[in-house]
Amino acid sequence: MNKIVLNIKDTNKLSFLLQLIRQFDFVEIVEIKNQKKSGNYDLFKSAGLWSGRNIDAGELRDKAWKRAG
Repeated sequence: MNKIVLNIKDTNKLSFLLQLIRQFDFVEIVEIKNQKKSGNYDLFKSAGLWSGRNIDAGELRDKAWKRAG
């Protein structure tokens, strides 16, 4: 299956375009709503990020500073 992403410049013509595309039986329409990314980061959503990993803060710092650049 091939996919094409269309960026609609004039939202007033979106309904016309959708009606036109629906006439084709070989095209499936999947609408994805634009999601705004908030600038606020919720630190608590990251809880458990390192759970189950056998690494401590010192080891993590060592690996971060010894990266080859």
